Amino acid sequence: MRTLSGSFVLAALLGLGGCNSMTATAVDSIKLAVKGKVNTVPPERADNPRADTLFVSAGAAEALYVAPRNSSGQIQWRGITEQLETDGGRVTQLLGMPIEVLAPLEQEDPLREGLMTLPDGTQVTRHVDYPLSYQTGLTQQATYTHGPLETMNIFGRSQTLQRIDEQIWMPQIKYSAVNYYWVDPATGGVRRSLQYLAPGLPAFDLIFTHQRGAAQ
Repeated sequence: MRTLSGSFVLAALLGLGGCNSMTATAVDSIKLAVKGKVNTVPPERADNPRADTLFVSAGAAEALYVAPRNSSGQIQWRGITEQLETDGGRVTQLLGMPIEVLAPLEQEDPLREGLMTLPDGTQVTRHVDYPLSYQTGLTQQATYTHGPLETMNIFGRSQTLQRIDEQIWMPQIKYSAVNYYWVDPATGGVRRSLQYLAPGLPAFDLIFTHQRGAAQ
């Protein structure tokens, strides 16, 4: 993966198939990543997008998703055999993988107002489904705090971003993790995130290259 400097050593990540010819070879990238084979997106594809894109690194695999035209807020990023949805920068749906995740935001969820506006200590209770393992209605508690401003080099461009930390706890399955979001202070849009979606899945490292600066 190209240099993405920050404060964290990232875990091995899942690969997601893209939705057009540039990533057509990534249909089975989750299996390729687990087996250690390589699937990469050429740098010029990720660094010079013709549309709003979501770049996902996958340890040995990489993939690029393209958003529907005029998308903002709640966005469905489609692959060939899978679908990823984000809402306010948070992954709310993952379909077409060996572990599927449904974690929608309620209409009044404070995350819909943007991560930059959340006061430290904000706590939110959500419900998560893992349909393929028949686990539904699992309680997930999220607590938000502001981290420091961090300078990252993303595709050769130095950017100073506000880090927002999201501590999650799922008492029914005794699962906890910390998700990280790096937000553009000028626009409130999430530029990068590191998210843990379910036990048994590694972290997703996502980079949003949203051309209009809207929150993802």
